[in-house]
Amino acid sequence: MVDTRDKIISYRRAEWLPDAVALTLEGCLRESYVKLTTVSERTIIREGRCARTAKVIEAPNGGLLLHITVETPGEAASVVPKVTPNIAALNLTIAGAPAGGEWLDGDAFLYVLGDHVCICTTAVYDRAIRIFLWELFAKASLRPSATHFDLMKVADISKVKMLHTQGVKELEIRATLYQASADYARRKAHTMSSVGAAAKHLKAILQTPDDCTPDGLRVCLTLKTDARFRKGLALGEKRIEQLAADVVENSESNDDYVIITKTGQRISPNEIFMKTTVPIEVDGKTVNRDKAWKELVSFFKSMKESGVLGQ
Repeated sequence: MVDTRDKIISYRRAEWLPDAVALTLEGCLRESYVKLTTVSERTIIREGRCARTAKVIEAPNGGLLLHITVETPGEAASVVPKVTPNIAALNLTIAGAPAGGEWLDGDAFLYVLGDHVCICTTAVYDRAIRIFLWELFAKASLRPSATHFDLMKVADISKVKMLHTQGVKELEIRATLYQASADYARRKAHTMSSVGAAAKHLKAILQTPDDCTPDGLRVCLTLKTDARFRKGLALGEKRIEQLAADVVENSESNDDYVIITKTGQRISPNEIFMKTTVPIEVDGKTVNRDKAWKELVSFFKSMKESGVLGQ
């Protein structure tokens, strides 16, 4: 039985400042790896930790696959002794790094195609990946604007197209009790007014129907499909999709909502967090590199085929 671990694969896009003309993340990586040819040259030392490109290869259908590792040279690991019968307490010990190696702090697997980036990490944050790439490009003496980017959750993908393509699993709309009730009459033809209706009902219970004083209370309404009722499920799915589309199409600047599609992607007013969770074969403290790369490419392919990356 192969031991696996559930890992999150997420999508980011490299967003550039205006001065970074005709640059892509993939292009900068390719140029850097031409100039920096060894693992030692592809290592960045920062605050006592080493981050390095352990391996980079061409992806089967275009793009690059990266494995970035992070370690702290000379750092020992804490060891928990085995428990013997009747023992009442344990004292941890330490173990130095094995000869010719270091303990792994964390790692990241990336698939980069143009400015599209799919990421799977273990104990490494987006910020650390971004800083590593900045410093790698600087070390390779790329033009200064090559570091003028960030890895962003996307905001410009068509939300309506995405929810119609993937379907809607859950819709949650939120507002302060004060704002919801104040906006109810003006927006009662749209889905967002449902929190206003709830707010008006709550104020009636509180016997303050005409009170518009901010009170720090918040109202949330969650609507989701229920697979237990198979007979009406198709109709329910159609209706929740219509409601979600109405929320997006009639969104205003202060609206707060979350739409979760059937594939688990999260749509909010300002961004779309595209991710999936997949089991990947365990390899010590991390997961199997080749299996992780395969899942990254598969995830990107599914996103592209769904049409949401077509902008």
